[in-house]
Amino acid sequence: MNKDIFNNDVPAFGQVKEGEPSFRLVSKDPVFKLAILGNSITYHEPNPSLGWYGQYGMAASSADKDYVHVLLSKLQEAGKPTDCLIANLAEWERTMDDESLKQHYPALLGFNPDVLVIRLGENADHRGKEKEFEEAYLRLIALFPNSKIVLTDLFWEYPPFDEFLAALAKDRGYPLVVIHDLGNDQKMKAGSLFANPGVGLHPGDLGMKTIAERIFAATFPLI
Repeated sequence: MNKDIFNNDVPAFGQVKEGEPSFRLVSKDPVFKLAILGNSITYHEPNPSLGWYGQYGMAASSADKDYVHVLLSKLQEAGKPTDCLIANLAEWERTMDDESLKQHYPALLGFNPDVLVIRLGENADHRGKEKEFEEAYLRLIALFPNSKIVLTDLFWEYPPFDEFLAALAKDRGYPLVVIHDLGNDQKMKAGSLFANPGVGLHPGDLGMKTIAERIFAATFPLI
């Protein structure tokens, strides 16, 4: 178990502006639709109180270095330009409020992606509501019956939930992108590049690049 999952003090609330939890990045002449569901690792609005001034995945050094942008660049280079919808579900991780999800994410729920990457879970309460979050996670997947699903486990290793995801992926035939080893490797984190220790626990450029490479390897065969 990686204690960083509990040491991370970046709040789950306020990661995106109210009413703006999702946005699109559309390549020229896209050939498929991709949705990425994430949290601060995927996208975080600027928050000076945290010493975070980016408007992309925390804690990449620039937008083009976060895993979403690296992934989309790799798909473009591979001849698979993408219409990509990115959604920050950090608040949902914390509340598991299905009605709020339906209310605040109409663009996501109406997007009907060909491929759905679920890259979240770090903000959930894994020491009290673990089973409840697993059930909410299954309900989230059920909202996308026509999409090919790609799962990732947690950047900060937490075996009970990581093992749930591994079993789910095996049972349903979903590709599982394993990234929990990265959170155990200091060179994969931003570290002292940021004064706030919670921000520094997030993946730095090398961590982001590695996450993108692993998601690409799982996603490309599905296109």
